[in-house]
Amino acid sequence: MADSEEMRKNYLFRELSEKFLYEMGKSEGVGDIPEIRNKIEDFKRKTIVEYMNRRTKREVYAIDDEAVRQYYIDNKDKFMRDKLYRLYAVRVTNKKNAEDIAQQLRNGSSIRILSASLSNDEILARNNGDWGLFSADVMGESWKDDVLASFPGEILGPYLDSENFYTIIEIAGFAYKRHLSFNLAYPLIVEELIAEYGTEKWDGYRDRMMTEYGAKINVENLRWK
Repeated sequence: MADSEEMRKNYLFRELSEKFLYEMGKSEGVGDIPEIRNKIEDFKRKTIVEYMNRRTKREVYAIDDEAVRQYYIDNKDKFMRDKLYRLYAVRVTNKKNAEDIAQQLRNGSSIRILSASLSNDEILARNNGDWGLFSADVMGESWKDDVLASFPGEILGPYLDSENFYTIIEIAGFAYKRHLSFNLAYPLIVEELIAEYGTEKWDGYRDRMMTEYGAKINVENLRWK
């Protein structure tokens, strides 16, 4: 079944149902059930730690967007890749919606139309599903192997990715001897800049953290086996 008014109505109904059930669950105190509360706290903790770890590294090493951009300009040849994959995607926050969208795509719907109208990733929606040119070293771990083993036109996913979107991917084609875009190269550049600066700043940050937060570590007691 191709993209249709009925499919969009069903999608909207699920979105509204999800919001209604969420508000009803909140009002009934579902979030206070120990099992649910622990899952929420674990997810919040993981998300916050991952974000703060990335931000802290940039702050400790005084890495700002301009420094990253200048590195990209000065070292663009480092980001030349022999083969890149042109990927289109739909990214949503609801697993059931993602599964339904994936089925629509496998039945012949246009990923560009569905992504433009249904993606919760606003940038992706504005780009009509065009996710960019990816090399293997910047692909997400949850979907990298499948993309590398697949061919243009195949629909892959949905996958729960590192940004907590359920992502459905279509391989649109390949490109050869091209540079990674600045946005996709960004995390690689941050790691390269950190490596260039060495460990002195990070060691200083670690020592301050241990002092400020009262972490008392007796090195003699660290017996790794």
